[in-house]
Amino acid sequence: MLRIFLLLLIPLASVASEESEAHETVWVESPKQFNCAPSEITLEDSVSISLGENSFEELAIFRESDGTWLFLVVGSAPKAMNSLMSPAELKSRNVFNLTPETTGFRWEANGYNEKIFTAPGKYTIYNSDILESEVGGYKCSIVVVGN
Repeated sequence: MLRIFLLLLIPLASVASEESEAHETVWVESPKQFNCAPSEITLEDSVSISLGENSFEELAIFRESDGTWLFLVVGSAPKAMNSLMSPAELKSRNVFNLTPETTGFRWEANGYNEKIFTAPGKYTIYNSDILESEVGGYKCSIVVVGN
């Protein structure tokens, strides 16, 4: 009986071990390397993004109010995407602004460009060398308040 129990226990232990080895993407908040200012804006305001010497080549923003990812700078941008700038330019910049007119690209089957700041709520901006990976990078957040 003990032998059967142990035989059943071994596969469960290996499944638990495999699950614990899965790596979670690490996004670091480091104002020295990646900073959003001010941290609170209205729909008519701009936000300034400051990049440190260790910034990365891709940029996206997550709009929490509707769960939308909008990509602003990527290495292999679709033809329809209006990129904010090239990856090399992003990496070499110290600061840039996201304005009420800035658009991002919905990364989906029939993706399209749309304004990023469309509703009050939390927005998280991500900077990585490869956004769609487990590489991770920097993040900062802002809150858009109603008028």
